[in-house]
Amino acid sequence: MKKIIIVALSTLLCQGVLMAQKKVSESDVKVNYVKDFQRQVKNASDVQWWQLDESTFRVNYRDAERSRQAMVFGPKGSETHYMVDDYYPHAVTDTVAHLFPKYKVREVWVRKVRSKLTYQARIAKVKGFLWWKKESDSKVLNWEVDGKYLGE
Repeated sequence: MKKIIIVALSTLLCQGVLMAQKKVSESDVKVNYVKDFQRQVKNASDVQWWQLDESTFRVNYRDAERSRQAMVFGPKGSETHYMVDDYYPHAVTDTVAHLFPKYKVREVWVRKVRSKLTYQARIAKVKGFLWWKKESDSKVLNWEVDGKYLGE
């Protein structure tokens, strides 16, 4: 019994360490990314930096109106994500219900790269009950603003 408890606790601690390694402090981010962010976004609050890979960083923040937003900086340029909190477009919900019936929409955002806008949604299978929920097998799907599904 003690071995099972020790293995379970070790697994939880290892998962926590792996999750924590993705979040980074601003001093760990490339200086030009931080300067670009500060130049483009004034009065940002709740700023959190995440390292996606070796040279790509994401910053989550709230703008002056307290809307959730994010920016991704990488070698190919930057992109802005405007989170959609209240209303998910019908193209997103209908496509997920039809093509991915076992999945639930977890997040939707408008993605702006240069001057082109698209919708992106993160979907996942959700298991659990009441307050305990666990996501598995998440995917990111893309749509044009007019509702045309572009794929994963």
